[in-house]
Amino acid sequence: MPPSAFASSRPLAPEDLEHAPVRYPRPSRLRAPLKVEGAKARQAAESLGLLTVGQLLEHLPRDRREARGVAQLVAGESATVVVQVRSIASRQVRRRGMRPLVQATVADDTGTMRATFFNQPWLVEKYRPGTRLVLHGKFDGRDRFTVQAHALTAEASTGGDAVAHYPATEGLSSTQILALARKHRGAIADVLEPLPAKLRACERLPDLAAALTAGHFPGPDGD
Repeated sequence: MPPSAFASSRPLAPEDLEHAPVRYPRPSRLRAPLKVEGAKARQAAESLGLLTVGQLLEHLPRDRREARGVAQLVAGESATVVVQVRSIASRQVRRRGMRPLVQATVADDTGTMRATFFNQPWLVEKYRPGTRLVLHGKFDGRDRFTVQAHALTAEASTGGDAVAHYPATEGLSSTQILALARKHRGAIADVLEPLPAKLRACERLPDLAAALTAGHFPGPDGD
């Protein structure tokens, strides 16, 4: 069987090997402090152990599921859906301690539901009616969906209608972590390879940089 690119079924051609990029890792750049905007988000990043750029790159998504139809959602379960925005509006929550809400009516070919985004009022301008979204979150069984991660379909994984779901916490959402990963994608070239080349060749293993890239940003055949 001919060798193939990692996370892809495409066979490698001789020119792929001849023109493969040469990396000159600078691991010191991975120790650079991770810059996160906002005091609350910085504290949340620290609680997740995300203090440096290197720690961010090692913080891989645990979920990149294929989408379900709205009518297939099960109460209490997390799921990914691909929907179109029908309407969207922000809500002023007057109770102390309550976060600002954005509620959108979204639909696919199987049904309609109301999606709730917390603490992201700018989404009213970004996700206008007619916008297609990939959402990951929890369905409560009453046509309500609490969004944990979201992206425009054009920004979602090139592997299809899936969205990365990172381990997150209050103050730093999965979507914010994905944005940070995109910002620091170039730093993946600075990771040091822990395995000998001979072992990787014998076991058909990717190098660490390829594995991290596929984990955060899988290609058309990626998982």
